[in-house]
Amino acid sequence: MTFDYFFWVVALGTMILGFTSGVIGTTIVIERQSQLGDTIGHAVYPGIIIAFMLFQTRQTLVLLLGALLIGLLAFWIIQWIQKYTSFAYESILALVLSSFFSLGLLLYSIVQNNPQFQSVNFAGLDSYIMGQAAYLMRFDVIIIAICCVLILFIFVLMYPKIKIILFDKVFAESIGINSRQISQLLLLLNLLLIVVGLQAVGAILISSMLVSPAVAARQWTNKYPQMIILSGIIGMIAAFVGTLISTTVPKIATGPMIIIVLTLISLSSIVIALRKHKKGASL
Repeated sequence: MTFDYFFWVVALGTMILGFTSGVIGTTIVIERQSQLGDTIGHAVYPGIIIAFMLFQTRQTLVLLLGALLIGLLAFWIIQWIQKYTSFAYESILALVLSSFFSLGLLLYSIVQNNPQFQSVNFAGLDSYIMGQAAYLMRFDVIIIAICCVLILFIFVLMYPKIKIILFDKVFAESIGINSRQISQLLLLLNLLLIVVGLQAVGAILISSMLVSPAVAARQWTNKYPQMIILSGIIGMIAAFVGTLISTTVPKIATGPMIIIVLTLISLSSIVIALRKHKKGASL
C-alpha cells in the first residue's frame, strides 16, 4: 500500500468532514435531535435527482444546491406539521423520511428509464445514497473544506449563545437570547453539513457521522468544551482509519467503513464508561 496523492485527497476530504461533523453533531445529540438529522439526511436525496432532471448535469455544486433546497423544504414541512397537528414528533419524522426518500428513489427510476435523460450520463446519482468517498476529486475536497470552514466559523462566532441555549433555554430567554432562532441556526448548520457530506458518506449514513462521534465523546467527559474537541478528533480519526482500511483492503467502500469505525469507537466508549460506573458504584 502506498500513501499516494489520491489517497491523501480522499483522506483529507473525509477528515475535514469527520472533524466538522463531530463538532456540530454535539448540538443535535445534546438537544436530542438525532432522529431529525437522520430524517433530513434521507430527505435531501430527491433534491439531487430533481437538480439533475432540471439542469441535466452532474456538476457537484448544482446537485448539492438541489439537495440543500429540498432539505430546507423537508425541514419546513416538519415544523409546519408539528405546529398545526397533534401527531407525535417521531411519527412526523418517520413520515417525512419515508416520503422524501421514496420520492428520490422513484425519480431515479424515472431518470433511468426515460429516453429524455439517456443523452446525459446519469451514472453516479445512486452513489449519493451510500456515498462514494473513494472517488472524491480535488474540487470536491475544496467544496467540503470551504463549507466546513464556514460552518465552524459560524459555530465559533455563536458559541457563547449556543452553549447557553443547549443547557438552559429558560435562562437564555431571560437574558434576551432568542432560543428559537439559535436552535434553527444549529439545525441549518447540520443541514448544510449533511448536504456537503452526501457525496462522501451518502444519504443513509451521514447522520451516523454526526451522532456517533458525539456519543463517544460524551462517555469520556461531562464538560461541553472538551466534548466538542474530543468529538471532532474522534470523527477525524475514524475518517482517516476508515479511508486507510478501504484503501488497503480491496472492494471495501470508504463511507460505510468510516461509519463502522465510528460505531466501534462509540460502542467501546460506552462499554468502558459502563465499567467505570459499575466500579465507582461498587466502591
